[in-house]
Amino acid sequence: MIRSLTAALLLAASPAALMAQDETPDAFAPFETSVELRTEARRALEAGDYEAARRAMQAASGLQPGSPAILLGLAQIALTSGDDELLLSSLEATAAAGIYFDLSRLEENDARLRETFPDRYAELDALFARHSGPAGEAERVLQVDVPDSLIEGVAVEIETDRIFLSDVIGRQILVVEPFDRSSADVFADAEDGLQSVFGIVSDDVNRVIWAATGVLPQTPLEEGEEATTALIAFDMITGDVYRRYEYEGAERIADIVTRDGIVYAVDSGANRVYQLNSISGELQLLSEDPRFASLQGAALADGALYVSDYGLGLWRVDLADGTALQVRPGAESLIGIDGLSATRDGRLIAVRNGMAPNAVFAIDLAEDGVSVAGTEILLRNHPDFGEPTLIDVQDDRIFMVANAPWALWPNDGSGPTEAVPPLVVLEYDLD
Repeated sequence: MIRSLTAALLLAASPAALMAQDETPDAFAPFETSVELRTEARRALEAGDYEAARRAMQAASGLQPGSPAILLGLAQIALTSGDDELLLSSLEATAAAGIYFDLSRLEENDARLRETFPDRYAELDALFARHSGPAGEAERVLQVDVPDSLIEGVAVEIETDRIFLSDVIGRQILVVEPFDRSSADVFADAEDGLQSVFGIVSDDVNRVIWAATGVLPQTPLEEGEEATTALIAFDMITGDVYRRYEYEGAERIADIVTRDGIVYAVDSGANRVYQLNSISGELQLLSEDPRFASLQGAALADGALYVSDYGLGLWRVDLADGTALQVRPGAESLIGIDGLSATRDGRLIAVRNGMAPNAVFAIDLAEDGVSVAGTEILLRNHPDFGEPTLIDVQDDRIFMVANAPWALWPNDGSGPTEAVPPLVVLEYDLD
């Protein structure tokens, strides 16, 4: 959540801008260019050159459409320059993007705008009020105490209804049985070669549980232990390691998606996508693009691989040659997507965190596969939400980690800073 309008300028598109960079993928890195433009806007604002500040910030918005930092940065420029039209349009774009903003933070300008633009401001107020409230219904499918853990991912083995959880701090995979949703057993741990565990997937074709393991500052490594990253296949029944897959130069394999025995793994550290064509094969590089900024979740839909980029939105990666095209968004922001999955009919399901409000929403792609036809909020501000992270879609049911306690485990490796609350996994019925 943006804590102040000024801070928004310090955080590090138009369809035409996105199309232009797709045609020249090596021309520039859009996220880094956006950061430079925002820095230019801040300097121009401090110098009193409001027009230059506005132009730079709007150019940044063309590279990161729906970015709350940029939209509220434009609002800051408008407040400082006294441009009410820019202020209202920026706030309207913020509301349309599904982002919450407390209008009382405008202080004396709040009352003035209510009086000067009563109808327009009332509509804006109503939109923000809606974003601050709950939407959708989901039920707790499990609640377990994991006091020394940071659970990030979830996978459901649909035949047995077992639920697997990935643990960043505990360096383990936990399994929750259908007959007891209040306790978890260790399925695999550090003795099986696990460091921090991020994404996990249940693969019914190969009868394995796939796990992405790697290292973050929070990872509790033993003295002298070497940091590694890998994709590991575990026997679905016994938990034994079937095979470990590594790739030279990989930095942090963090998310996985599989279909028909083929596995795609996202390297969030090196911003790459790997492919494993068979369980007896080797990891191969599928896609590496200088425009990638912060790759996260992945989903297979419409004959392609869709990968979320936390700072830029979504990429469509061609399964044949690995070329990437940035998905052109609608009004709803695609910034901040962490977990990503897809339904059987190709509808993308996304988890957005790191801004207010946290939400789970569906994305309908246009026929071209590289633009958004529409979005639907499925779940917003659920009472169990802390920081929702990764999801698994099985038989038209969404399973999601509702409250990953990232804030309790600082980057200095200490923590937790307070008691870790019980983990909650929610189930949302798509029918």
